This record gives sequence, C-alpha cells and structure tokens, in this order.
Amino acid sequence: MNTGNKQKPSRSTQTRQQSKRWSPIITVCVVIVLALATYFGYTEILDPHHGLSDREVSVHFIDVGQGDSVLVQTSQGSVLIDGGNTNMGSRVTEYLRDAGINELTYVVATHPHADHIGGLITVLGEFSIGEIVMPNVAHETRTFERFLDAIEQYDIPLREPFVGSSFSVGDAIFTIIAPNSSSYQNLNDYSVSLRLEHGDFSFIFTGDAERQSELEMLQHNLSAHVLHVGHHGSRTSTTQEFLDAVNPTIAVINVGENNYGHPHGDIIDRFDNAEISVYRTDYHGNIVIRSDGSSITVRSQYNAVSN
Repeated sequence: MNTGNKQKPSRSTQTRQQSKRWSPIITVCVVIVLALATYFGYTEILDPHHGLSDREVSVHFIDVGQGDSVLVQTSQGSVLIDGGNTNMGSRVTEYLRDAGINELTYVVATHPHADHIGGLITVLGEFSIGEIVMPNVAHETRTFERFLDAIEQYDIPLREPFVGSSFSVGDAIFTIIAPNSSSYQNLNDYSVSLRLEHGDFSFIFTGDAERQSELEMLQHNLSAHVLHVGHHGSRTSTTQEFLDAVNPTIAVINVGENNYGHPHGDIIDRFDNAEISVYRTDYHGNIVIRSDGSSITVRSQYNAVSN
C-alpha cells in the first residue's frame, strides 16, 4: 500500500490557480461596469466630446440646481443656452472644459432672471464668445448689471432675437420662435425660445416662457421630439395647447432639489397622460441627448425612474 502523501501545490501555484478561477469573473464584472457606464452616461458626462462625429449633435442639460443651462455641441461649434445662478458659473465652466470647449459660437441669454444669466457672467470671462443672443428688455438687479458689464468688458457682439430668423452651427439649425411681442407684463414671456432641427430630429427650448408667449408660439412649427420644459415645470407654462403642438416623446426638466414646488403635479400628469418620458436634473443629474440625424440616444449621470 502506498502511504506516501501527495505533494501540496506551492503558494505561487495556488495563486495562479485562483487567478485563473477569478479571471472570467473579473472580465464579466468589467464588461458590466462599462456597459452601465455607457448606458447611464458616466462616459458621456466625463468626456462629452468623445466620439462626436462631424454630423452628430449632443444636447447637454447641465445640472445647475434651480436654474437652466443647456449646451448644444457640434464638431463645428457650440451654443450655450443660459448658465444657471451666479454660484453655478464655475460648475458650467468646468463642464464646458471637460467637453473640450475653448470657445462658444453663440450664447443665448433667454431672459434677465438670475437663475438663467448669473452663471454666464463667469462663462463670458473664461471663453471666447462669438455672439450673444438676448431679448431687448432690462431688469433692475445687480446680477443683470454685472452681466451687462461683462458683455461690455469683453466686447461681445449682441444679436437681437427676431422671430423667424435662424442661425446654424454645423448641421444644427436654430430658429427663433419667441418672443413675439415687445410689451409683456411678465418678464418670463420675453424668453428667447428656439427650435433646434438636426436631420430628422428637433428640440424646443423656451426658457421661462409662460402661457401668453406659448400661445403666440402656436403660429410657428413647434413639432419636436424633445421638449426642454419651460419654467422648470411650473404650472404657468407647458399649457395643454402648447404641449399638443410640440407633441414630444421626451421632456427634460432643469430643476433643483427643495425648490418652489417645481415641477408641478399638473404638468407631470400631462406628461404621464401623453406617455412622454420625463428626465429631471434633480433625479438624473446631467442629461445628454445625442442625435446623428436619424436616431437619438439619451444618457444620464444617475439612474432614476423617468417619471
């Protein structure tokens, strides 16, 4: 009878055997992490310009808390619509830098409220700006005065938003659809509103435009796949008539936590009834919608239920 003991494998041999057992598991985990990163937008947010072809457009809804800031990026130039509150200027600037942006073809200051123009004061000092599009209306606040001072200091050309006029950056075509009057009682209704068209897809941006301005916009082509929801989802905006005219499949709301009751339940109900997918910066963080002209993809910084 053989009473000899089998030789135990050496520690290095055991380590190699364990590595072989763990290797497939590690590989699967890496694949899953990369897939989740792609799906939920971490790759897109960390390097938004990555992989942007000559004919693609990325629309970035930047999380600036209770305020608005949207970047439209093409390989031929970029457009920034609003910049959040003053304390968000550095966040917007950092986001643009991460996107590889050194200059902005256009900056759109939709209207003079601080949660839209405050952060732009910092942006104007950090980037070369081609033109600023803004309504011809004043607001007696220190933020607005500082914004005007920055425009003068950096000698940035101004463009008045004439309804029906358009401008383009690469394959992205912007048409101005509001304001349609120069005598509003409500400053929100002076908001510069835009329809962005890229191939078969389109977007609507309306700043804080409320009912009066929305009803005036009905004279224009409003059909769009993506609606940037007006006034952070306030019930004074996104009237049923306006929503029916836009008829979007996706709605995006720039809104902060612990705000003024935005978005209002009535507005969310309208989206639910129309089976519109809703993305919110307070739930999803930064949101990026990319179009190649024939399809769009949506990525977000955080995973959350859409509605």
